[in-house]
Amino acid sequence: MNIFTRNKYLNFSEENIESLTKSVAELKNILTEIGTSVGQQELTNVLESAMNKDSKLFKKHLLTNELFGGAEALCEFYCGNDKLQSEFQTLFLKFCEDLKNIGITNRRILQVIKGLE
Repeated sequence: MNIFTRNKYLNFSEENIESLTKSVAELKNILTEIGTSVGQQELTNVLESAMNKDSKLFKKHLLTNELFGGAEALCEFYCGNDKLQSEFQTLFLKFCEDLKNIGITNRRILQVIKGLE
């Protein structure tokens, strides 16, 4: 599975890293507010590998079952509170858009974006 656009490197620009940092922090805050630690370590791992501009680790940490896998994945998370769920989905969409801006073109992530829009 190739998550990179053909002949294109991931764009770990300062602007993209700043946006990803904000998205991860906001996602972790809402997850804490909801009362769960689901996906928080995985989000930290993705951010750290992006900050280190390590494409290989970024890919490894990003495409995990915990983030984008099946029913237990963060992308499928449901908290039971409509207000918090709406906020979570908005923040998760922003996180996915940041991944897309960095250069991720994985079909699963693009499917999640389409579902959240």
